[in-house]
Amino acid sequence: MNKIKSYFLPLSLLLIVLTVFSCGGGGDDGPSLTPEEQRLVDLAGTSGVTWVATSVTFDGAPANGLENFSMTIRGNATSKTYTSTDGDPFFGASGTWDFNGNNINEVIFDGDNSNVYSISLNASATPPTLTMTVDYTRSGGVAAGVSGADGRYVFNLEKQ
Repeated sequence: MNKIKSYFLPLSLLLIVLTVFSCGGGGDDGPSLTPEEQRLVDLAGTSGVTWVATSVTFDGAPANGLENFSMTIRGNATSKTYTSTDGDPFFGASGTWDFNGNNINEVIFDGDNSNVYSISLNASATPPTLTMTVDYTRSGGVAAGVSGADGRYVFNLEKQ
C-alpha cells in the first residue's frame, strides 16, 4: 500500500502539469478579419501592393499601349488610393478606389460608377494574381466624339 501511495503523488502532479500546459496557447486570441478586411489585405497589404500586368486584352485580343501597365493599391477602412503607370485612359496617375457597395468582388476607381471592375484574386498563387474585368465606356462615349476605346478589357496582373 505504501508503494502505491509513493507513486500516486508524483503521477498526480504530472497529470496536473500536463493538463495545465495542454490548455494554453495554440489559438489566435485576436479577432478574425471580416471578408472585406481580408480582401483589402489581399489587394493592398499593410503598406501597399504593386500589381504588374502580365497581359491586358481588349475584346479578347491583346490591348495596345498597356504592355507596361502597373498599379500600386493602398488602403484601409477609411482611405483607399492607387497610383498607376501607363494606365491611361482607364486610370489616372493617382486616384481613389473603393469596393462597389458591399460587393468585395467589384471595385470602382475615382468614383466612376459607369465602369465597375469585377475582380478575381488568387492570393495563394506564387506570386499572387489579380484579374480585373471591365466593360469599359470612356467618359462621354461616342456621343462626345470618343470612340474606339469602348469594350471588354481584362487586366491580368501579378503581385510584384
